Amino acid sequence: MKKRNKIGIGASMILGVIITILVVANLNIVYNTNITDDNILKDILNENEEYQEEEVWQVIYQGNPLGENTPAAEAGGFMSCFLLDYGQDPATVLANNATDWSAAATVHAYADSDDWSEDSPSEDPFYVVVRTRFTETQAKDGANWNGSRCRITLTASGDEAISQTIVGNNTAETYGGGIESDNNSAYNHLYINFYFDDNSDGYRITDDGSLTISEIKIEAKY
Repeated sequence: MKKRNKIGIGASMILGVIITILVVANLNIVYNTNITDDNILKDILNENEEYQEEEVWQVIYQGNPLGENTPAAEAGGFMSCFLLDYGQDPATVLANNATDWSAAATVHAYADSDDWSEDSPSEDPFYVVVRTRFTETQAKDGANWNGSRCRITLTASGDEAISQTIVGNNTAETYGGGIESDNNSAYNHLYINFYFDDNSDGYRITDDGSLTISEIKIEAKY
């Protein structure tokens, strides 16, 4: 009886060892399969890639119009604001990359100080123009600039109520356009002159009236 019991215990131990080896081996196979499965790795890589490449509109400037402004070397943003005579062709005129429009005969009022309070002939129609600059991070696709990744929203009140967003696609749209004044893939910045149009007879200031630009918001999609 004792001998039989001793043999029985030994067989159980051997069987237990075999089962343990099989379990460990099976777990190891499952573990290795999980970390080497090509489909799983591809799914992980694809998820990361999609997350990294997602572009969203981001505000790079928001506030009242400043005077002449030059953003820091590695920044984009607001540069100037002025009123352009409505008799001009903005797609042609605004292709000029002038940094200072104050002396232009076609400009009614040019913001040359932070507290913009300029006189303009009453009842003389105009476009509102905002000059902007964008960096490679903000507006470049590969080696080329893409103005469609840039936009601006203008809010104004007074004799004219304006609440309009314009995208910088370098074309004249119904209510304005974003005209690229300097697009050179070798340069570090893209310059866009955005203009706003009432799609009628131009914005106007009445006799003794006023136009208050309350906010300029410049965004880039990156």
